[in-house]
Amino acid sequence: MGMAPQAPRDTEQARHVRQKLWLARTTVLTCFSALLILFTVLTLIQTEPQWKLWLVQVIPLAIFIPGLWRGHHRTYSWLCFVILIYFTWSVANTISPLSYWRDYLVVTLSVILFIGAMMASRWRQQWWLWETTARDSGSTTTDA
Repeated sequence: MGMAPQAPRDTEQARHVRQKLWLARTTVLTCFSALLILFTVLTLIQTEPQWKLWLVQVIPLAIFIPGLWRGHHRTYSWLCFVILIYFTWSVANTISPLSYWRDYLVVTLSVILFIGAMMASRWRQQWWLWETTARDSGSTTTDA
């Protein structure tokens, strides 16, 4: 058995994959939104907002909004790569003597987001394989 996702063998397994996909997608969207909101709020509460820093923080994440909205598995995979930048940046900040609570929050959100996106990508591929197999065999998947 290789690392490539395989289609669920039966309807019960497909329902289980669908439930896991829903949970992972909800986790990803929640952490993703929380990061965007955190960066925005932290910029807005400053006496002199640093808009260039805000753009550097938000634009790389904003690129993924259309793909996350549609639920493409490749978007989740690419998000894993990009979120590693935020993780590295925030870990470097947390080990600094000048660390703030926000650095720990970004570490937490980026770890949860990474794991959720990684699993959502895999389960989305499995679900797609199930839909494709079911469509080819003539059965329906709308009840899953």
